[in-house]
Amino acid sequence: MGIGMDKKWIVCIIIVVILGLLAGIGLAIYTARGDNETEEMDILSEKILANSNGIDNSVSNEVNTVETVATEDTISPNAIIIEKVYYEGCDHLIRKTVDIPEELVNETEEMLEKQYSDWEIEEFSPTQITLYKTASGNCGEHYFVQEHNGVIGIYTTDVYGVKTLKEDTEISTQYLPEADLQNLKAGVEIIGYTKLVEFLEDYE
Repeated sequence: MGIGMDKKWIVCIIIVVILGLLAGIGLAIYTARGDNETEEMDILSEKILANSNGIDNSVSNEVNTVETVATEDTISPNAIIIEKVYYEGCDHLIRKTVDIPEELVNETEEMLEKQYSDWEIEEFSPTQITLYKTASGNCGEHYFVQEHNGVIGIYTTDVYGVKTLKEDTEISTQYLPEADLQNLKAGVEIIGYTKLVEFLEDYE
């Protein structure tokens, strides 16, 4: 009877030890699994953060790009306007450079179109704008230089060749060489204001 009791105790102790071992192993596995899940969640969180940061950056970059483009497309205070007008009456293209009007500084191409609605915009940049249009009649730079009341007179001519006295200069014809005087009595046609100035300088 004593031996039977001892065997029962031994069996009970073995069962308790085995159960204890199984419980320890189960606890270890559960703990390890929890750590893995935590690590996976941390990795996932980092990915989400990385992606969200990436989206924010791309949006930020797009905004910056839009702002840069908008800045580049506005008219600089130092911009110039090149006005090109083709005159059908005389078949001349007159090119004139002017400073940008103050009200158009920092404005866009759209505002320029409204301001110059009868012009075609050939070129638009923050520093240079080229405008073009056609006009009837002549360019207004057709001159006729002729002797008038003892001085050199300047006439303008229209598309039909009709002369109108614009002004008398202070250049006397009295002491000019005979050949020059004969030319001025007949009259000399000059096209372009710059050429007119150069012509008159020869007689001053």
